[in-house]
Amino acid sequence: MRRLVIAVLALAAVAGLIVLVSSPPTPDSMPVAVAKPKTLRVGIVTLPADKGYPWNTTGIPNIFTFRAMFEGLTYVTEDGMVEPLLATSWEAVDPLTWRFKLRQNATFHNGKPFTADAVVFAVAQLTRPGHEVDSTARELNGLKSAEAEGPFSVLIHTKRPEPLLPAALELMSIVEPEHFQQLGRDGFADAPIGTGPFKFVRWNPAGADFAAHKEGWRPPKVDFLELIEMPEIPARVQGVLSDRVDLVVSIGYENAKEIEAAGGKAFISRDTGVLGTVFVLTKLPKDHPLHDKRVRQALNYAVNKEAYITALFGGLTKPASQPAVASSFGFNHQVAPYPYDAARAKAMLTEAGYPEGFSFEVDVPASGGAAMAESYQMVAADLARIGVKMTIHLISVPQLNRGVLQGEWGNAAFGTNYGAQRTTDSLRAMKLHSCIHPHAWYCNEELRPIVDQAYNAATLDERRALTERIMGTYHDEAPAIWMHELMFFEGLGPRVRNYRSDIGVIRYDQIELVDEP
Repeated sequence: MRRLVIAVLALAAVAGLIVLVSSPPTPDSMPVAVAKPKTLRVGIVTLPADKGYPWNTTGIPNIFTFRAMFEGLTYVTEDGMVEPLLATSWEAVDPLTWRFKLRQNATFHNGKPFTADAVVFAVAQLTRPGHEVDSTARELNGLKSAEAEGPFSVLIHTKRPEPLLPAALELMSIVEPEHFQQLGRDGFADAPIGTGPFKFVRWNPAGADFAAHKEGWRPPKVDFLELIEMPEIPARVQGVLSDRVDLVVSIGYENAKEIEAAGGKAFISRDTGVLGTVFVLTKLPKDHPLHDKRVRQALNYAVNKEAYITALFGGLTKPASQPAVASSFGFNHQVAPYPYDAARAKAMLTEAGYPEGFSFEVDVPASGGAAMAESYQMVAADLARIGVKMTIHLISVPQLNRGVLQGEWGNAAFGTNYGAQRTTDSLRAMKLHSCIHPHAWYCNEELRPIVDQAYNAATLDERRALTERIMGTYHDEAPAIWMHELMFFEGLGPRVRNYRSDIGVIRYDQIELVDEP
C-alpha cells in the first residue's frame, strides 16, 4: 500500500511540475497543494483467528480489528451508557418485542445502503440452528427473530424478556448481507464488508491494511489504517518509541510511563472485567485439593492483591471480590474482596488436610493484557509462602482462545478474565464461567436455575437482585482466585490527537495525526 501511495504522489508531483512549466503562475493558476495521505499505524497483539468473520468472538484482542470495520446498533461507553450507533432510538413494544429506528445515512463499504434488511439478516444468521458455536450467538441467545417495518425501522423479537437488549445489541456486528451470502462464511472472512470507519484492503503476513470509508456516516480523520501484529509487549513499546507505530494497546503501567517519559502519551481506562486464576474443576480428579472450597478460599486469602496492584499498576485499580466490577449492572456491593491473611490461609489448608501444601499448574497468556504475566508471577510468589506451588506455563492468545472456546486445557487452572464487556452486565460472565458454556470449567448445578431465572427476569429490579445473589455465591465458592479489576493502558506517539477508547474499543474515527508534535 505504501508503494502505491508513493507512486500516486509521484505522479501528482510530475503533473504539478508540468503545469508550472507550461504556464507562468498566476493567482488563478497557482498549483493546489495536495495533502499527504495520513496512515494510522496500530500495534496490536494478534489478528482474529477467523480474520474478518465478526461473530465468533466479541472480546479483546479481536475487537481491535473488528471495530475498525463493523458497527453494532448501539455503543456502550466506559460508564455503561448506551449510545446510538447504527440505531438512532429504541423502545420496548412489549416484554418480548423491541422497536429500533435506524440511521438513514449509513452505507456499507461496497456502496450499498444500510437498511433494516441488514439487521434482519444478522438476527437470522445468529439464531439459525447450529450457530451456537459462535460467541456472538451465545451472547445473544435470547434473540428469536426480526422483521423490517420499513427501510429504517425494525422489530426484534426475543424468546424471553430482555430488559438490557439495547446494550447487548452493540455486540451484533452488521455485515453486508448480499456479499455474505455470495461468499459464505469463509469467503466473507477473507473479504469482509461492514459499515465501520475503515474498509478492508488486504491481509498481510504482518497484519492488515484498511482504507478510510470516506462515504460513511462517520468518516475517519486519517486516510489509511495499518494493524500490525506485535505479540510481545516489549516489541509494542519499542514500536512507539522508534516511530514504527503511532499507538499500541495492551501494555502495562510501567510501559505507559516509559512512553510518556520519551515524549509520547499514555491513555488509561477502566475495563468491565476482573482477572482471575480460574480452576478447571470439571476436569480435575475428584480427589484434587482444588475441589475443596476451603482450599480455594485459602488461596484467595493468601494473595496480597493490594501489594501487587501498587507495584504493577500504580495503585490505579482495586482487588476483585466477584466476577464483576463495581460499575457493572448486578454487582453485589455487600461482598468485599478477600483480605490478605497468610496465617488464615495456612490454617485453612491444614484444616482441609494439606498442612504441607500442594502443587498445581496454570496456563497464562504471555501477552494480551496489562502486566498479565507479572500479576500471575506475584500470585505464585504469595502462594509459595503458604506451601502451595503454582507453576506458570505461558501460552499464546490463540491457545487461550482455543481453550476457552473448545475446552482444550491441559492443566488445573488458567488465567483469564470474568468480563462484562461490552454490555457492562455482570451476568455476561456466566455465558462462559458457568454450566451454560458447552465446555464448562465450573458448573454449579445449584446455581443453574438461578442463572436461568436471572436471564428470564421480566424487570431490571428482578434481574439485578438475582444477579447480585449469583455474584455473592461465586465469591463464596471461589472457583477462581479473584485478582483485580482490569485496566487498559495504551501508548500513543506524539503525533496522535483526540484518542479515545471505551472498554477496549478504539474510536478509530476520531483519531487525528498531526505533522508537528
